[in-house]
Amino acid sequence: MAEPDAPRRAARNLRTEHRLYRATVSGAEQVSPHLRRITLVAPEFADLDPLGPDEFFGLLLPAAGRPLTLPCSGDDIRSALAGLSEPDRPALRWYTLRRHRPAESAVDIDFVVHGDEGPGSRWALDARAGDVIGVRESGAPYLLPPDARSQVLIGDETALPALARILESAPAVGTVALVEVPDLDDAVDLTDGPIRVARGGQAPGAALIPVLEDAALPDPIDYAWVCGEADLVRRARRHLVEERGVPKERIMFSGYWRLGQARG
Repeated sequence: MAEPDAPRRAARNLRTEHRLYRATVSGAEQVSPHLRRITLVAPEFADLDPLGPDEFFGLLLPAAGRPLTLPCSGDDIRSALAGLSEPDRPALRWYTLRRHRPAESAVDIDFVVHGDEGPGSRWALDARAGDVIGVRESGAPYLLPPDARSQVLIGDETALPALARILESAPAVGTVALVEVPDLDDAVDLTDGPIRVARGGQAPGAALIPVLEDAALPDPIDYAWVCGEADLVRRARRHLVEERGVPKERIMFSGYWRLGQARG
């Protein structure tokens, strides 16, 4: 996922300090046709305190055949990485926590895999026990307003971990969730509630937006969380604002990736 740009979106939980540390792969599992679950262990995960259900990390992926080199600080992470020599500079990609097991000092991260088109997918497909990557703690954009009585959650396969964790947190409000995935088998770890649509070979949003336009949604919608491919997010947000009357400041949205570009 892309790191949120705070001024453009609704209130959220973001960290003021960003720990940066190494984590080791302890396992990898293909959980659906397009999702690969990587388990990471690190001492810092034992006292990790997620700020919300969509807690996310910056993962620093070493170049193929190179040892991991970390910058000195995790605060201005992009500038810090730019200061490293290019051969040793890890790729930075953003991923949401799927599961946290503090007693085991472990987390699970779900990667969308699509061949070797991007650094994240390429690394996840090749990940083996003992591999080492960097972890930069970031925050949790989901922040339900205290006066909210209804919410709408919209996402694609890249938003599945966050969406599943939001639903598992059992918010005490009326919730409608819609998710678009390449194949219905990719809609893993969801309760029976979310509306699932299969994209197949269509462009992102082609399957979901018509369903959204016809969906019976709460009226009013007090909060919306919209994450996934950038154009899908733009069209869904526009529908919520223009057709459903949702105030812009009540919508948390993030373009996790953009069609035709490496997910970063």
